[in-house]
Amino acid sequence: MENRGSEKSVIYARVSSKEQEREGFSIPAQKKVLREYALKHGLTVAKVFEEAETAKSSGRKQFSKMVHFLRDNPDIKHLLVEKTDRLYRNFHDYVELDFESLGVTIHLVKENEILSRDSRSHEKFVHGIKMLMAKNYIDNLSEEVKKGQTEKAAQGIWPSNAPIGYINKLENKTIVPDPKKAPLIAKAFEMAATGQYSLAKLKRRLYEMGLRSPRAGKELGKEAMSRVLKNPIYYGPFKWKDKIYQGVHFPIISKELFDKAQFTMGFAQKPKLTKRDFSFAGIMTCGHCGCAITAEQKRKKSGKTYTYYHCTNGKGSCENVTYLREEKIDEAFADALLRIQLNDEIIEFTRTALIDSSKDEREFRETQIKALNERYTKLESYISQCYQDKLDGHLEPDEWQSKTAVWKSEQEELSNRLNALREANTNYMLEGVKLMELANRASELFKVMTPEEKRETLGLVLSNSRVVNGSVEYDYKKPFDMFVNVTDLSKWRDLRVLNISRNLKHHFGSISQSHTLPTGS
Repeated sequence: MENRGSEKSVIYARVSSKEQEREGFSIPAQKKVLREYALKHGLTVAKVFEEAETAKSSGRKQFSKMVHFLRDNPDIKHLLVEKTDRLYRNFHDYVELDFESLGVTIHLVKENEILSRDSRSHEKFVHGIKMLMAKNYIDNLSEEVKKGQTEKAAQGIWPSNAPIGYINKLENKTIVPDPKKAPLIAKAFEMAATGQYSLAKLKRRLYEMGLRSPRAGKELGKEAMSRVLKNPIYYGPFKWKDKIYQGVHFPIISKELFDKAQFTMGFAQKPKLTKRDFSFAGIMTCGHCGCAITAEQKRKKSGKTYTYYHCTNGKGSCENVTYLREEKIDEAFADALLRIQLNDEIIEFTRTALIDSSKDEREFRETQIKALNERYTKLESYISQCYQDKLDGHLEPDEWQSKTAVWKSEQEELSNRLNALREANTNYMLEGVKLMELANRASELFKVMTPEEKRETLGLVLSNSRVVNGSVEYDYKKPFDMFVNVTDLSKWRDLRVLNISRNLKHHFGSISQSHTLPTGS
């Protein structure tokens, strides 16, 4: 039952994220504190306004409704809110409220401050500074979110809302295929690849099959359908802030199907070969003098153009400047990828072994996180109750401050431990399986890759690629060095599995390989 005091008030409560709600800033908790304050000070609560959305920009619905309500009801003279950053998020909110012209008194309950048109100049100045601090907080929060998103992208994790066909998995903040929509997305690419569908016909057919837009639940528009078909995230890589990252999520389609759909729908643009777009530019050095290997094109009398690679001889002392045809280098690197190909029997055996070996570690980690979260929540309740005791006069300010400092210090330590546990690379076992699957397909995919994709793949698998006496030599990076020429499951079972599970983070030395190439044309 509301207090029936002599003056009326409104309550404004807001959370800006699910995280804040979990951290003890929930709307019910705010309303409880504010109602108790109203009762203690003889104020009638005429209306409660609740906001549960992030809003850096102005125009929050409940905030605006509250301002209009105060204008339409001049007999309401008090606004109760927990603290400054619950009320304002930007300067526009400050201007829109204009508490002096409304004749409203603001009660910042947790800051133990009351502000009205009769407040002293320095009090209004301090309030303005706090408003700017609230704006600075959200600006910093926004920057931290952007920074965190970029860091997630660099780890191969899609950092935003899942695209249609995937859903966000809250447990580890990744995306996984949507059981209902992923098959329809795969079907969309298959249909597009046949060349028998226009965008209009394709989107209509998919609607009939059950595909709906995520928000409106309607048929996808032509632009939305086009964006789906052009999005490489469905076979692995994704674009974030104008940069391409290799995703760690499970692909819905193959790259071959994606490429075919691009071609048949007219999306693909054939890459133009320029002097800066040679397939192996910048990834090899001369094994004799250490200078870079460069590429150039030469035209024969027949008019046919060939691409050759040779030492730049930048030091002027190389005695073995050999010209190698690009086709021969391509064959050498394709052979390098073929040598790490594993058969399906070995991959399936190792997948089972690795997943089994990671279960105990994952369960132990989850138990630790649960226990730490429970302790953090309990400390939050201690802090809230202690503050209430201070408001009620049951606790002296010095004692409240001392107890709160101890609990907050423990919370900070808990947060650090939780972050360490969450950021720990506990998926390295599953990443090992993905690396083997990549190794199994690398040689086949290499044949149809663009120059840029070839360089990226070779950079992932090989290191120290060099030309020595007409040969391309290279070292396999870890853990691909363990896959070289492995075909026998019994030998792999006896000699490799334990090493993989033990050394996905700390691998053995690399294996140097060479491939002799003919020189000249």
